Amino acid sequence: MSSIPRSMHARPHISIMEDAPHLRSSQFSVSGNNKRQSQRVVDIIVHHREEVRSPLLRERLLAEFVGTFFLVLTVGVAVASKTDMAPVAIGLMLAVQIYSFGAVSGGFLNPAVTLAVLLSRRDKISPQISALYMAVQFLGGVVAGFMAFAGTETSFCFDYAVMSKSFGTSFELEWFFSMALCGVVLAAGTSNDAPNQYFGFAIGCSVIGGALACGGFDQGSFNPAVTVGMNIANYANGNATQNPSVGAWFVFTL
Repeated sequence: MSSIPRSMHARPHISIMEDAPHLRSSQFSVSGNNKRQSQRVVDIIVHHREEVRSPLLRERLLAEFVGTFFLVLTVGVAVASKTDMAPVAIGLMLAVQIYSFGAVSGGFLNPAVTLAVLLSRRDKISPQISALYMAVQFLGGVVAGFMAFAGTETSFCFDYAVMSKSFGTSFELEWFFSMALCGVVLAAGTSNDAPNQYFGFAIGCSVIGGALACGGFDQGSFNPAVTVGMNIANYANGNATQNPSVGAWFVFTL
């Protein structure tokens, strides 16, 4: 006979089926708590969100200046680096700046876009505010152009002669792709569901697509603030081999 106590031979029998109701009730309890917590968050966001004051005019103008500055700076540095990813960098920076300042100023960052929103007559911006927006956008572009020149020690200008193409080629491509950009802004950025989650991405991708599409035929500014900033900085470069013609100024700014 074994001297081992009987209690060490016998193991208690645990029935999984007996514990199943307790497991199910525990799961239902956790699921119910998660559901109540989610409903509480939605209720806070939708019904009990605290109101914040509208941005002051100086805050809106500063947002447009800073956003345009970083967009134009990215253009200058990316083009100077001669990377094939320049359109992607520019489009991503535009999207980031729009998401950053969209709730402050609307994230226009482009005099052509500002004019398009004004002419749409959707009461998104007044003529007086649009004029101030354009002024700070051009100012941000010029400052960024000089900063890009200082940082890279090189500059470029927007001129159809750079691509060895005609006036008509650049005019057509600038016109249609600027139209596409403004159309996306009006459809996604000033739609009934704005501000939404996708408007910055859509606008940034329209710039990427336009730059990649016409890159072999046109420099692809689509933004008068970019044109002015890069061209004026190029005038300051004593080693620049080319400056924009009168026709180029017309094509890339108007």
